[in-house]
Amino acid sequence: MVDVILSLPEILLKKRNGEELLEDELNYFVDCICKKEIDRSQIGAMLMAFCLRGLNTKETVTLTKSMMNSGTVQKWDPTWQTVDKHSTGGVGDKVTFPLVAAVPLFGLKMPMVAGRGLGHTGGTADKLESIPGFQIGLTEDHMRRSLEEIGCYVTTQFGNIAPADKTLYSIRDITSTVSYPPLICSSIMSKKLSEGIGSLVLDVKTGVGAVTGSYEQAEGLARMMTEIGAGMGVETTAVLTEMDTPIGYAIGNSLEIIESLECIKGKGPSDLENITCAQGAVLLCGARIAKTQEEGEEMIRKTFQDGSALDMFLKILKNQGVKRETLESLRRGDYDKVFAKPKYVENITSKTSGVIEAVNALALGKATVLLGGGRQLPGDEIEPAAGIKLFRTKGDKVQEGDILAEVHHDGRLSTALRARIDEAFTIGTSSKPIKRVFAVVKAGQDTEDYEVYRKRS
Repeated sequence: MVDVILSLPEILLKKRNGEELLEDELNYFVDCICKKEIDRSQIGAMLMAFCLRGLNTKETVTLTKSMMNSGTVQKWDPTWQTVDKHSTGGVGDKVTFPLVAAVPLFGLKMPMVAGRGLGHTGGTADKLESIPGFQIGLTEDHMRRSLEEIGCYVTTQFGNIAPADKTLYSIRDITSTVSYPPLICSSIMSKKLSEGIGSLVLDVKTGVGAVTGSYEQAEGLARMMTEIGAGMGVETTAVLTEMDTPIGYAIGNSLEIIESLECIKGKGPSDLENITCAQGAVLLCGARIAKTQEEGEEMIRKTFQDGSALDMFLKILKNQGVKRETLESLRRGDYDKVFAKPKYVENITSKTSGVIEAVNALALGKATVLLGGGRQLPGDEIEPAAGIKLFRTKGDKVQEGDILAEVHHDGRLSTALRARIDEAFTIGTSSKPIKRVFAVVKAGQDTEDYEVYRKRS
């Protein structure tokens, strides 16, 4: 029988020596954090020991579960099928909006906790708040009624969600331990699984605009999170998607909501629709509502075509404070009556003829932040109308003088920033089409090419 050590210095020594920590030992470490019975230097030392000596899957699952249980964990009607999605973040990533418009139509409940933007990736909460009247902060009673009556809500982190993670993250930030994959995964999953969900689809992005630059890094992150989910009894599937190029044509808060509405109406960019259908189908198959991935995709796509997704999305907005006049304008597509207008709209034009070989998502995401459409520091004010509207994307042919993009701003478009946006477009002689969805990752299974998966499943 292995002895459990419940002394912080001895637990630190054990991990420093590369030994596996037991469940009670990790729980004790997290409990000491919550009770403030541990010195910050000890937390930093433990985090560094995790990074240098490693956490195996069992330890990572235990740490995640303990972090989750350090705060509020939502409990819903046991007869409900509760699902959610999480994206690792990208540029022009607006998949959440058409997804929440479609998935609840099939009887699934989506209790969604959304984040705010920081850095070059935009935040779901900020985008929704560009709609006049939308209330992102909800009471627990409002959340429960929303699931009962509509099937979905979108709110920001509330109450006492994973407080241990807040402490750990603040110290990770100053001890150079932010980038260690098990700590990234435990932080994400402890908060996401506190929603009380039974099924989760992860959108793990790879490319220049993603937090994981290489495909191998993205696959590793996806595998670790699916293993954590499985270890905690939540059916978890990761979809690996491309983030070299912005999704769709809109970057910026109100611009992305407008494009999302067009997708919900069946008139949006094909790449946005395809990613949404892929993720929605994963959830429908997991709930045994769709028999195959292809069938699930078509079920999601049909909601955009028949108007039911639009009705659902407007119900969600009404439930969270948006007035009837605004809802009717959104339904009609009278967006100028709803959204704040930029002071200036300036064009970026092509200096040569050819084919667009690349549109650098990271460069355009950073440019949008500098235009006021995102935050460089927590607490920065957001300019909802600021952003970039693409007229051309990767694979499109262009002639000299063609408009590549519109820049919406309040006066912050400097000469240097304009040059940065212009340089984000690489024009040459040929280009491969964008492949948005690469593969599917599930715990205990080999990574599978998406086209093979959708035809097989």
